Amino acid sequence: MTNYLIIGIIAGLCTALLNLSGYVGGMFGLGIFLIILSPLPLMIASLGWGSFTGLIAVLSSGVALSLLISPLAGLIFMVVNSIPPWWLARLTTLNQTNSETGEVIWYPIDRLLIWIASIACVTSVAMFIPFGFSLDQYRDTISAMMNEVYKAQQLSLPQGTALTIDDIVSMITWMAPMASVLMVIFSSVVNLYLAGKVVQKSGRLQRPWPNLHQLTLPPVVVFIFLVGFALMFTLSGLPQILAQIVAAAFGTAVLLVGLSVLHYMTRQSPARLVILWTTYFLLAIFQWIGVVLILLGSAEIFFNIRSRKPGGPLGPKGQDNNEGSGQS
Repeated sequence: MTNYLIIGIIAGLCTALLNLSGYVGGMFGLGIFLIILSPLPLMIASLGWGSFTGLIAVLSSGVALSLLISPLAGLIFMVVNSIPPWWLARLTTLNQTNSETGEVIWYPIDRLLIWIASIACVTSVAMFIPFGFSLDQYRDTISAMMNEVYKAQQLSLPQGTALTIDDIVSMITWMAPMASVLMVIFSSVVNLYLAGKVVQKSGRLQRPWPNLHQLTLPPVVVFIFLVGFALMFTLSGLPQILAQIVAAAFGTAVLLVGLSVLHYMTRQSPARLVILWTTYFLLAIFQWIGVVLILLGSAEIFFNIRSRKPGGPLGPKGQDNNEGSGQS
């Protein structure tokens, strides 16, 4: 028991210090990577030593931030940054045994992905709580911050540009919630994957490694995305931004299914690495690549296009005939 407590405390301290170091170092460059990877120690502790150890890590991370900054900061960090990764790791280890066959059934990856999208929605909506869900107050705060930055750095907009500070504020007001959604989903997926690999290498991962080439989602996720996307163009003000958050979260989930299909379909191609790296590179630059992947993911969800490839899976829950479930 003592070992579990020590591991949990150390994991929580590492999570808190990684996040704090990222913000102290700035939100660009190395700082952003430290922030994104900060839940990794907590997830490793949860996957390798159990939910209780992970819960100790959650509490110790909150206590650490309370002592270093303030009790309110510690509470907010624990609720927003520590509990969601712990919950995802806990879900990953859930299982039940079929009473008839004795088969161990693990928590489905598609439901885990829905949880990740839902958490991204909730945490992104929570950023409006300090502003009383007032879009004007939210915009005024961003405007004040931008003016302070330009004043402190003695910056000015390039001569001849049609942009104004108000234009930049409007752009940030629109893009910040989407950036929050993408950061939460990216951080959750990457850390859960890395934590799983680390714990698997240590021999402490009880769950068999899932076949990520068979990743899929129920059709309702596509419908949620489409409703959110449609409301983005019919609503205005804060409801429009909330619709944008929903569309971004569930659209990204469908996009990940599209990437899973791309990984599966290129397995036998000699140009596999070139195709995948080019896709990821272009995805970071051109938004239309994301649209293509969302369409590909939607096609898989509704029509199971992977089954049309020779030797492909029998269905969303079928087994890949060419690849064992231990492959990623």
